[in-house]
This record gives sequence, structure tokens and C-alpha cells, in this order.
Amino acid sequence: MQSPSLISPSGLLPGSREANLPLDKSPPGSLWLSFSAWVAFLAGFFTAFTISFVGEMPVGELILMTVAGWAVLCVVFNHAWPGPLLKSRFLWSLLIAQLIALGGYVFSDLYRHSFPLDMARGWSRMVFLAIDIIAIAYLFGCERRIFFVFQLGQCLGAVASALILGPLFGDMWKFGVGTPITYLVFFIAPFAGAVATMMAATAIGVTHFILDYRSVGGLCLLAGMLTLLQITPRRFRLWLAPLMTIAAVGAVLWIYGQTQGEGTRATRSDIERSAMVTAAFEAFEQSPLIGHGSWFSNSDVYDNFMLIRHAAAKQAHVGGFADPNKDPGAVALHSQILVALAEGGLFGGAFFFVYGAGLFRALYDLVFVRRWHRLTPFCTLVL
Repeated sequence: MQSPSLISPSGLLPGSREANLPLDKSPPGSLWLSFSAWVAFLAGFFTAFTISFVGEMPVGELILMTVAGWAVLCVVFNHAWPGPLLKSRFLWSLLIAQLIALGGYVFSDLYRHSFPLDMARGWSRMVFLAIDIIAIAYLFGCERRIFFVFQLGQCLGAVASALILGPLFGDMWKFGVGTPITYLVFFIAPFAGAVATMMAATAIGVTHFILDYRSVGGLCLLAGMLTLLQITPRRFRLWLAPLMTIAAVGAVLWIYGQTQGEGTRATRSDIERSAMVTAAFEAFEQSPLIGHGSWFSNSDVYDNFMLIRHAAAKQAHVGGFADPNKDPGAVALHSQILVALAEGGLFGGAFFFVYGAGLFRALYDLVFVRRWHRLTPFCTLVL
């Protein structure tokens, strides 16, 4: 669970006056990292490894649970919030929204008579998300560097998981080294300046498109375009934003057309994602307030998805899709926002409304208000 929007109130985003202050000193003998930084690194690293616990649970969750428990103990015994982020109004807005979302899931599951195991999986997902928010807020509030240490842990964990357990679907770039290399590029390239950053963002973005990692490829191109916007004078940024948005979308579409090739893999992916989004959106339209319950266990949402996918695949003459009857874990509705709305209705999606508003606010502040800094492109990509 990454919460970059929690960074903004405490000056952790680059380009602010507070961002240029010296980092908090770490204890001697800790390789320049404090104990909190090591905990954040391990939490990020073990996110890529899972154990069976009412479904697949990232091992990093166990570390974050311990951190959240420690934060609560600090409140109980010290009668004060440990760290600035735990005092922020936005954090409490997130937690209240998450409580509303949990209530929406509970009501939807009881109304729809969802299967007990699916109810446990759906409710625990809501509870662990709240635990993650508290733990991340505590860790990120300890030192500014912990945000980057956490990202480093996630990247190294993804590579280690792919090497030890093998990448998902055998795709080492997409499910192994692609994202860590991208983060490394966006961290190193800005030290050579904004122009070098834009060139590096374009190069790694095109590479992603060639290697069929289109979502991250598009984000890289967009981040490169935003870098160009960030180095212009502040008074011109809002005026240039629409033009650069159009240019970025056009560049993504053109590069996508040039790198798609003749294979059916991209077409199959497009069909599956489109069917997933359509099925989830239609489910939300059918029951916008109550939803269809956790994991749609007592509804026809997955059946509708299969029908939509079959019709589109037949028209495009594409096959090779996963069979949910043989491998239920291979089928998932990719949009987590639409899933929450379809499962729990408007109340079940309450968290994403607040979280999305926070992300938009932080991104707007980073792009249109702050001055460019060598850490800006990295934070822009994460946001």
C-alpha cells in the first residue's frame, strides 16, 4: 500500500522549502539507516512474497501490522500521536472513508448472502487496508528518506521473487525487472537535468511498449511530459497543461500503434481488460447502492464477464484465455476501483473517492505549484 498523497502535508514532496532541510540523523552503526528505515525496507521487500491466510496475503502485511500495533501503543502510553502524518486531517479522512467502505461491504454481503469465505476475504481486505494506512503514515513520518527506502525494498523484492519463484506467466520484464528498472531510471536520470530526464523517460517508455508493458510505458511518457511542464514558469503551467496532455495522449497512441506488431497477445489482453471493465461497470449500474457482495460469490458478474469476453474474442478470432473453472485465480477484474463499486456499491467505494482526491491534490501541487527538483520525476511517477 503506497500512500504518496500523505507526503504532501509534511513537506516530503520535492520542491518545497522543507524538502531542502537536512535529513533526520540516523543512529550510528546502522549503515546510515534508522531502525524505522530498515523496517520500511523489509515491509516493501516482502510485499512480493505471499502466504495463505484467508486468501493470498503479502508477508509485508505482517510487518505493517506490527508497525501499526506499535503506533497504537505509542498513542496509548504517550497520549500523543507519534509522527506528523498520523495527525493529518487527510489521514483521518482516509480512515473514516475506509470505515464507511467496510460498512458497505458488510451490508452488501449480508443482503446478497455471500459465501462465508468470500465475506471473510472481502472484509479482511478492508481491515488490512486501514492497517496499512496507519503503518505507512507512521513510517513515512519518521524520516523523509523512508519513502524512498520503502520503494527500494519493493523493487528489490519484486526482482527477488521473480528470480526465486519465477515471474508470473513467465514474463520477466513485466512481472520482474521492468518496474524496478523504471524506478531506477527515474531516480538517476534527474541528476543529469530535466532534459536528460525527459529523454530517459521517453526511452524507457518506448522500451515498455516494445516489451508489451503498455500501462507503465504510457505512465513513463506522461511523466516525461509533466517534467517539461514542471520546468516552465509557474504562471504558464496551467495554460500549457491541456496542450501537453493532448500531446502526451497522441504520443502514447502513436507509439502503441508502432510497437503493437502482429501478435495476438496485445489483442487478447485488450479484450480481457475491456470485458472486465464492462462487466464491473454493468454490475455497478445494476446495483449502485448495495453492490453484489465480496468476490461476487452469489451473483452472475463473472458469468457476464465470460459472455462479454467470448463475444469479443470470437469477433477478433483470438483464443487462449484462462478458464475460471480450472484456474479461478487467473481471472480478476483489473480495476480495483470498479471492483469496490461493484462489490460494495457507492459506500463500498468510499475510500477510493477520498484517496483519488488526495492523489489529485498531491499531483497538482507537485506539477503546478512546486519548483522542479531532482526527486520530482520519481515522485511524479509514483503519484
